[in-house]
Amino acid sequence: MLTLVEFIRNMLQCWFHYRHRATQSMRHQLTDAAHLVMLKRVEKCGYMTVNPVVWNIFSVKRSGKQWDVDLARKTCTCNKFQMDHFLCSHALAVARYIKSSQSYTILTKRECHCFHCSYRERNLDFTSLCADYYNRHTLIDAYSVSIMLVGHPSSWVVQSDSVVPVVLNLKTKRQSGRRMVGRHASSSERTTTQSCRRYGQLGHNSRRCSNPPLINESPSGIVPEEYRRKCSIYHQVGHNKQTCLDKDSTMD
Repeated sequence: MLTLVEFIRNMLQCWFHYRHRATQSMRHQLTDAAHLVMLKRVEKCGYMTVNPVVWNIFSVKRSGKQWDVDLARKTCTCNKFQMDHFLCSHALAVARYIKSSQSYTILTKRECHCFHCSYRERNLDFTSLCADYYNRHTLIDAYSVSIMLVGHPSSWVVQSDSVVPVVLNLKTKRQSGRRMVGRHASSSERTTTQSCRRYGQLGHNSRRCSNPPLINESPSGIVPEEYRRKCSIYHQVGHNKQTCLDKDSTMD
């Protein structure tokens, strides 16, 4: 058990160290995975037409289809914006439309703030419209905790009351009667009847058969022909090639 716990601790220690260094090397404000998704959705924005409806609602059209984007509520009729809490391609098209005016005022129920839309290396900086768990700093904080070494067991400070722990038995009582060998079949499971390979009787197999063992010279009506031993040299029933008495004469 101690070896297993030490292996898990060492594995988590390596994970936290290397992933913390990987997140610090990210060059964008979003994570690398979110940045790639953003680039793929930016490519679709060039084929969309944006028309403002009110101060926070925009209509996006493409190939005869229409979507309504609400930046104040962070919703879109495609349902990707509110489900993923990440900008969909229609919201990015609205962002490109806002970029042309340099700034746009978004009014919410509690506050009124002005956010600026910038276009850097085909990546729109709209982290305020995305959830915090797509931010690079959130990922850095997740792996910022270090898993320290526990040291050798000889250096541990163990309390006196836990040096020799007393493990009591479970307060259970074994039920009377013979234990069940099989198991209870479910309602959807088909029950199969076992058959003895030697005698052909139902209810048990050859391993659990309580009948006396058969002799190989017994009639073939009791023991099936395919289950009886046969010599591969003379094809006689009752012995095999290793116990064949005429094997030496055949070799000569």
